[in-house]
Amino acid sequence: MSFNIQYGNDYWGESNLRTVLKIIEEEKPHLIAFQAVDSLVINGQVRHRLRQLALQTGMYYAYGAAEEIQNGTQGVGILSRFPLTQVQQFHLPDSPSATQSNPTVSPRVLLCGFVEYALGKGLRFCCSRIEYAAGVERAIQAAFINGLLNESIQPVILGVDLGARPAEQPYTSFRKKWVDTGKGSTLSTWTEGTPGDRFDYIFVLENIRMRVKNYKVIRRFPEASDHFPIVATIELW
Repeated sequence: MSFNIQYGNDYWGESNLRTVLKIIEEEKPHLIAFQAVDSLVINGQVRHRLRQLALQTGMYYAYGAAEEIQNGTQGVGILSRFPLTQVQQFHLPDSPSATQSNPTVSPRVLLCGFVEYALGKGLRFCCSRIEYAAGVERAIQAAFINGLLNESIQPVILGVDLGARPAEQPYTSFRKKWVDTGKGSTLSTWTEGTPGDRFDYIFVLENIRMRVKNYKVIRRFPEASDHFPIVATIELW
């Protein structure tokens, strides 16, 4: 699963964690890439949304802080039903000119963890959120992720909010060596989008024999976030 949870806030600005937990309970994913996650200190107490989800689901977690914000940090996260080892975080490149000219541009990271999903079989599960507010930044960051992962000797699954449609430039970095599990789908992954507004993706590196058995956009809870979660069932051998 890949899901931008809008910092744990629903359409009305209330906590969406109960809904996120309900989606996890119903879909039962083995691996989840979360974008727009934060960890805040409120009234002297740490509110770590990802850790709350991990405790409620019994899953392992890894958090990648991209930047410091008021009272805490924001970034991306991973939940896994398998132990996460060799967790790595990479800061995505940006340009000072973009940050200065557009105050909405924020630091971004790529978070990866190694999981052994069967005896002697493992993969790298990665998560990222590309800069959506600056086209050049999107292209640079997508190319950086592709260059970093496409020579991996291990299988790689990447859940990412590209902030761009398949016809737009950042997606081109993943046209070679990667399988787009939702290729051909016209279902929007943005709640205010129209058909074709697919901004969220699950990619699989083509360095192992694999098959996409199923792909779907979970649209049952439109108030949970400004993005819909996406789920792919992938067979590796």
